[in-house]
Amino acid sequence: MTSVFINYRRQDSEGYVGRLYDHLLRHFAPQDIFMDVASIEPGQDFVQALDNAVAACDAFVAVIGPQWATVQNEHGERRLDQWNDFVRIEIASAIKQGKLIVPVLVGRARMPAPLDLPEDITALSRRNALELSHGNFASDMERLIAVLKDAAPTKQSFKRGSDSKTYQRKAESLKAVRDDLVNATTSPLYTVRVEGRYFPVLGEGDPDANIMFIGESPGKHEAQQGKPFCGPSGDILDELLRGIGLARESVYITNILLDHPGAKREPTPQELAFYTPFADRIVDIIQPAVIVTLGRFAMQYMLKKLDLPEKRGTITQLHGKLIKARLHYGEIHIVPMYHPAVVLYSASQKDTLKQDFEKLKLFV
Repeated sequence: MTSVFINYRRQDSEGYVGRLYDHLLRHFAPQDIFMDVASIEPGQDFVQALDNAVAACDAFVAVIGPQWATVQNEHGERRLDQWNDFVRIEIASAIKQGKLIVPVLVGRARMPAPLDLPEDITALSRRNALELSHGNFASDMERLIAVLKDAAPTKQSFKRGSDSKTYQRKAESLKAVRDDLVNATTSPLYTVRVEGRYFPVLGEGDPDANIMFIGESPGKHEAQQGKPFCGPSGDILDELLRGIGLARESVYITNILLDHPGAKREPTPQELAFYTPFADRIVDIIQPAVIVTLGRFAMQYMLKKLDLPEKRGTITQLHGKLIKARLHYGEIHIVPMYHPAVVLYSASQKDTLKQDFEKLKLFV
């Protein structure tokens, strides 16, 4: 499913945007349409907040009316020339991030010429526009919706199954990683492992999985069993997988930390520094086409590791988004999600997780 960002100027096209939004709702889920960036807290960098919101979308719709380029502020200055104009900031961000940008002309507006635009958004003038006319609104919207749907991630993130020799090689490579983990006596959590008589928890699942899940750390029950997500959180994860027709055995499940930290707490920088190379090795062996991060620590680790524009975003902003990235073996998608444990504290979050898991059907 495509995530759509609608950029517009209220004084210029608010009436048209409402109608456009209503039509988009017939084809896209409400949570996949961003029309106004809300919740920019006092003290927050609003440019970064807008960057994050644009980064979370697959397609960017710039609605341009007849007064789009000429609207002035209370001082008689053109809004588009102001450094803090949200419309300009959002468009510049979409251009910088290489988003699909679709200018939509309303009210018989024309595309602005390069000389009419600030330097950081002159590239907008080169985007082919689509006009929404009053007489042909329905057919014009059909064209726009077709373009937006084409922006959705495709089955290119579905890798072909490996032959038996490759599968065996990957399984043996994972065993080697596990052996190294078992013998990792310098781990900051080795003492916790020994004193608690816990097992290290590498992960489990298909060594050649198309979809890989990365959580935060194994809990006490998982460490006692040596198996990830086998407690209450695992029950929720299994239910979510069944809901989209996936067997647990067909994916690979692991964590950022591969030992139980001894208590329910956040990972320390030292623990992350020690265990993330193990997680990197697991990713390199399996070479998944889709990496689902469960919780904010796993999300931040992957986004920062790949230096993606979304790396400053929060999980509230990014959950359920399909973020394109590239690893040495090809193009992948990162899909941040809440950790299943959130349902244990807030049952209503199960619906959010179910909606986010629906996105994975593209890769099943």
